[in-house]
Amino acid sequence: MRMKYGKLFIVFMICFNLVVFYYSWKYFLTSTNFLAETFGSARVQREPYEHAGYSINGELDVIDADQSPVQRDRSRPTKLSKFSRIRDRIQNTNKYIRKSITVVFRDFYDFDNDLLQSIASVNNLIPNVQIFIIAPEIPYPPLDIFTNHGQSASNQSTWFEKDSNVKFFSLSYDVTKSLKETLPLLQITTKYVLFLPDSVRLNGRSLLSRMLREISNPSTNDLLLQQHQNLLLKQNNQAVPAKDQLLNQKPERKIIAVPFASNARTAANCCHLQLDLPNWTLEYVTGNETDSCDMYKQKHAILVETALLRDMPDALSSPFPELFYIQAKLANIKKVLLNAAFQDGKKLFTSYHTKTKRRNVRKDQFKALYRKLQIKKVVRKNYLYDKSKLAKRKLIKSFEHNNQTISLLTEITFYGCEKQTKSCIGQVYNSQPFYVYLGRHTPPCCLDKLKTIFRHVVDEFENVGIRYWLDNHALKNAIELKALSPNAYEIDISFNSDDVARSLAMKKAQTKPYTDGDGFHWLKATDGHYFRVQYSKANQIAVNLLPFDLSGEVVRPNGFYGWKAKKFSVEFLHPMSTVLFLGKPIMCPNNVMEYLETKGIK
Repeated sequence: MRMKYGKLFIVFMICFNLVVFYYSWKYFLTSTNFLAETFGSARVQREPYEHAGYSINGELDVIDADQSPVQRDRSRPTKLSKFSRIRDRIQNTNKYIRKSITVVFRDFYDFDNDLLQSIASVNNLIPNVQIFIIAPEIPYPPLDIFTNHGQSASNQSTWFEKDSNVKFFSLSYDVTKSLKETLPLLQITTKYVLFLPDSVRLNGRSLLSRMLREISNPSTNDLLLQQHQNLLLKQNNQAVPAKDQLLNQKPERKIIAVPFASNARTAANCCHLQLDLPNWTLEYVTGNETDSCDMYKQKHAILVETALLRDMPDALSSPFPELFYIQAKLANIKKVLLNAAFQDGKKLFTSYHTKTKRRNVRKDQFKALYRKLQIKKVVRKNYLYDKSKLAKRKLIKSFEHNNQTISLLTEITFYGCEKQTKSCIGQVYNSQPFYVYLGRHTPPCCLDKLKTIFRHVVDEFENVGIRYWLDNHALKNAIELKALSPNAYEIDISFNSDDVARSLAMKKAQTKPYTDGDGFHWLKATDGHYFRVQYSKANQIAVNLLPFDLSGEVVRPNGFYGWKAKKFSVEFLHPMSTVLFLGKPIMCPNNVMEYLETKGIK
């Protein structure tokens, strides 16, 4: 039995080896032919016409020099038709992309960039495609794309000439230029614009074609909604729109974004924008939930309609693309992030010097942006969403991307109303600041400084024992809101005029303005004998200190005039009461509502 099983095993192994040898030999022959065709076609793509009549546009050689004339005649039609189809497909794709897209490089820096190779990458893949380089001003020293140092390709020597497909535009004001020459959007003739960041390498046309299909075709949600509407119309015996009408409907406007392969997968990419113009506030909420984003943080490319850019008030201004995304948010434009990736070029900002310079440039750009949008308060929040438990949010540690640190917790930054700047409120006429006519509230930076002055004055009065009480509109806000009104631009504190000497600051301010150790400016008002405490000498947002004479049965104003100088009974101050205001118990008259009626405040 053992000999029998041994012979069967030997026969089985021989048959198995024969089968393996047959398929291995067949695979080897197939691979050899494929490699020969591949390297043969690649060799000929680098060599222009070698034999007249046997190459196609200097790109694809279909002739083997070792073949006989008879073999050449047999193989020529098959290979010619094959390579003709490849050539035609490439040419048609390039023609479609050239007709549809204008490539724009907008986000780059003159002190460290990879524009030369990035432009060459686009131009080599899609010859003669329109490429615009847009900068806030003409860079100096000149970029290498102007000097053409180290260029070997002959087509790059014609960049930026009159009829060239590569053009440069400066957004700075130039009185010698016409309106069309100043605005690059007026010179774009294609339907779409592709914004590419600096340092990019294009290695195929399929992703560009996919982006065009995505932006031109209606989304799946739109189709499902349309089908649902048609079903409801059929159920209600109403006319269903014809297919021609559905095809003629314009697709929803949207922005297509494609990330880069080097982006960190664990870093937060999605940013939600909340722009509150009446309150001068802009809020960034950063997370990793990319289903409904208002702005993408990491490096990415953007495809958008040219008509949409022209509808925006200022789509190309710095910082780009942050300002572009803010305008898209206001226009309710949908954003789509494709599950694909572009390839990066040279790594930028590798030295400490370039990182610091870029950080400072970005800081200046954002300050100019908030000044342009009249934003006084910026709130930054950073979250990562746990996709397994969508109801919970997880705070993540601080991380740094592109030299810009995102904080661990909520970070609030005020722009304006500093010690060295003037107040954002300005002069007030008829108790109506200028922003009231714009439909806005008091800037939050001014409210913050006004609260700071109030706390400083209350601490000073309580430390030296001055008898005071909250008065007028601030008292009304404390009773109704327990906070300061969003339209408040001053706070009134009344006090006993006999206690002036107890405060060193008020005592000095009687003769000349006095700045205390914390930088607050105490002075006597020019329109009456009351005091004002300003945030600083330059910043005139202030708390008013109104002196009253408490001798007798009637409390009388001591040396100031106007609607605030009204007499009232001393019973409102005996005894004093307290009210919670700005998180602190503050002295106030008793029977507050009747007191406010006596003062004529409704």
